[in-house]
Amino acid sequence: MSEVRLRDATKAIEKRLGKKGAKHCERVSQAAGELAKTYGVDEERARLAGMLHDWDREQSTATLLEAARAALLEITDADAASPHLLHARTGAVGAKAALPGLDDEVLSAIARHTLGGRDMTPLQMVVYLADMIETHREYPGVEELRDAVGRVPLRELFAMGYWQSMMHLVTARKPIHPTTVVVWNEYVAVSRR
Repeated sequence: MSEVRLRDATKAIEKRLGKKGAKHCERVSQAAGELAKTYGVDEERARLAGMLHDWDREQSTATLLEAARAALLEITDADAASPHLLHARTGAVGAKAALPGLDDEVLSAIARHTLGGRDMTPLQMVVYLADMIETHREYPGVEELRDAVGRVPLRELFAMGYWQSMMHLVTARKPIHPTTVVVWNEYVAVSRR
């Protein structure tokens, strides 16, 4: 169990982010807790990871690249083209340094909330999805995702959300990260067979 409490994480995120970013994190924390309850995932960890998921979201491109290099994280061509993709991974590193006592499950959920990864844990899927369906998100398909909560298994809900993210990338002609291809093949392509 994480030694860091939600109240401490909330204070830290309010100091780290602007008002809009902090409010988004609060909504993701709430959505993560609700998803966790629905799918039998640890609610405390889900709320904590949801609160801290955007730790590095407001950092500059240069800062993100510098933090990734300092943490010895792989920087792919897609990361270099869209450095904001690094914020999940650098944010996990930064949150761990700022809030000693965060457990590895919470940190991995923070690190994977943008791209996902192979062998996603239920907590990681919950935080990824909470970021997609928090109450202020508005995009085509968000209501379908919200309506599916509790009606489909968590893995299928994750595949539905990932499919929507991938369609956005393709439609917007954005670079596709190598991890995105791996996750697509692992979760989305197999669910359509």
